[in-house]
Amino acid sequence: MTVRLNKLIADSGLCSRREADRLIESGWVTVNKEKVTTLGCQVNPKNDQIRVKGRLLPKRQKIYVLFHKPKGAITTKKDEKKDAKRQTIYDVLPKKYAACDPAGRLDRDSTGALILTNDGDFIYQITHPRFQMEKVYRIRVNRDIQPDLTAHLLSGVPFEEEAKTAKASSVKILDERTLLITLVTGMNRQIRRMLMLLGYKVTSLKRIQFGPVQLGDLPPGKVRPLSVPEIKALTQKGPAKEIGKKPTSKRRTQK
Repeated sequence: MTVRLNKLIADSGLCSRREADRLIESGWVTVNKEKVTTLGCQVNPKNDQIRVKGRLLPKRQKIYVLFHKPKGAITTKKDEKKDAKRQTIYDVLPKKYAACDPAGRLDRDSTGALILTNDGDFIYQITHPRFQMEKVYRIRVNRDIQPDLTAHLLSGVPFEEEAKTAKASSVKILDERTLLITLVTGMNRQIRRMLMLLGYKVTSLKRIQFGPVQLGDLPPGKVRPLSVPEIKALTQKGPAKEIGKKPTSKRRTQK
């Protein structure tokens, strides 16, 4: 399997892809001791020896973690509203995860399971709509749930701005004002907007499961590494399912 040389250099953590292009064009990169200056060059990561300025290209350790996003943090590296001085998830995360990107988003007022990784292909595999990754949310609303709510959520709620219909793939009522909603789509603020159009206001929203990965009792603001079975299960096709035992506080977490 081959990849573009500039992508391999960028994925190593050495520099950005644009900087990798500059290094290639400037003659600072060799493949199997031969200087390469052509952009778009394909290399085999396993068999080819790549050097940048005479040094072997470092192998970047891939990171896959589950983060319990706390309320009030926005899912972005840089706040586009600079004057607002809003907290981002990177203000909460340990610095060693600064190079990781989130797989999807949770809005500012939402909490729960957020997967982060430095593996771009992995993010694509678990977020692209065609893979139908299920995500489960626990929602609390401001008034008693009416009997017809489940049917409306399952049949679909029209979003006129997008000219689309937003649907839940499953709904479970837990008590008078609490429900579980499973989605396989990821429209902006989908659950809040669906419920608002049906006459409900969301008072709390927590993602408790992403595909097969359960949030369990991981505390807000904490991180735990994904297990090998979880990583493999996330990239397998099919609906969400439990992997092993439910995570507990005994599982290693990181501050």
